[in-house]
Amino acid sequence: MPIFNFKCDKCGNLFEALLKNRSEETECPKCGSRELTSAPNRISVGRSNSNSCPAQAMCPGAAAAGGCGCGGCCGHKH
Repeated sequence: MPIFNFKCDKCGNLFEALLKNRSEETECPKCGSRELTSAPNRISVGRSNSNSCPAQAMCPGAAAAGGCGCGGCCGHKH
């Protein structure tokens, strides 16, 4: 079974779920919500020379911090 990445629309939790397929339902392990968005895979193939974070769209504090600088909530390491 493949591992799928999700972001909880309610609490912002990023998590992985082992599912038969993407259409199988799951819930956030932190708050129990079923309001989820597919998240990008967190594995990076290359390394960028820019300061932009590839997971910035999934980072709830990115806009307030002016980029990825919210303390690593998106899982991206600089």
